[in-house]
Amino acid sequence: MRQSLALVLCAFLLAIPADDTQAQERTTDFILGAGATMGLATDEEATESRIGRNLAGGFSLRVIDMIGLRVEAGYIEKGAGSEVSEGGAAGQLNIEIDYLVLRGLLEIGGDFHFLAGATVGRDRRCNVAIDVVVEGIDMSSEQSCDDMRVERNTDVGITAGAGYNVGPIGVTVLATEGLTEIFAGDNAPTGRNRTISLVGSFRIPLAR
Repeated sequence: MRQSLALVLCAFLLAIPADDTQAQERTTDFILGAGATMGLATDEEATESRIGRNLAGGFSLRVIDMIGLRVEAGYIEKGAGSEVSEGGAAGQLNIEIDYLVLRGLLEIGGDFHFLAGATVGRDRRCNVAIDVVVEGIDMSSEQSCDDMRVERNTDVGITAGAGYNVGPIGVTVLATEGLTEIFAGDNAPTGRNRTISLVGSFRIPLAR
């Protein structure tokens, strides 16, 4: 079994183009990225997603030929919404939370690579918007989570995805599954963050 696995691994490495292998000579890159994130809450009542901005910057550090470590900090807009229909009330509830995030990802491969690791975020902005009509009367309102005295947890999650580089330009797709509840407290709404991000990046070589 081990011998078969070794043969498969050798075949995979030999199949990598020469240009891809040469890309691994770079040991450290500075990365700037921008894109979009689709935020989904794990709460079953959440029916609407929020598409927000995703901005990041960090370093890609080559450890050995095919394995590196990517460390990034960024600003990500997350959130979700749900339909409200109870009694004579009908409308929509939207929660928008923007996070400062720090993530560490293992980078495996060359120009085409896989990514996996952990993400930690802390909210910098949290708003709850209620667009609802009660018996023909508009009762819509918008408040910050602080005004509503709703506490938020540190957002901890696992992240995985893949990316592809063409010279200094790259594109990455990342999926993050939250492990902690968005809100703290026994009476707070339940649900964890779940996001899918598409990010374009520009790499600046710092060392080889």
